[in-house]
Amino acid sequence: MTTSEFFKKYLFLTLLFFSFTSVNAGLNKFTNLVFVDDWLIERKVDLTRNETKCRASIPSHATWFGARVRLGPNNELIKPIWISVKADQVIDSKLTKIKELLDDCSSGLLYLPENL
Repeated sequence: MTTSEFFKKYLFLTLLFFSFTSVNAGLNKFTNLVFVDDWLIERKVDLTRNETKCRASIPSHATWFGARVRLGPNNELIKPIWISVKADQVIDSKLTKIKELLDDCSSGLLYLPENL
């Protein structure tokens, strides 16, 4: 066996091996999807209910979602009183953009953000 044949077989077996590894692409748990300015949009595909959920928060204040500035289930701004934010992080135009992206994110399995 020549060296080039060996490398071809090695490359093929490596690609074959990695094609069988699993990926947790937001299945049954929230995973980071995209950052928009200071906001993080996360996504979860719930396989038991066949639905897609998305949420948005400013992640710089805490690791736990409940202690962050975020948008609630009805797209209302939730800001814990002990957290200070810059005024430009929560202006109406930015919140409107985040809400539109959340609607797009939740609307289907494929999410392709435009004009970020």
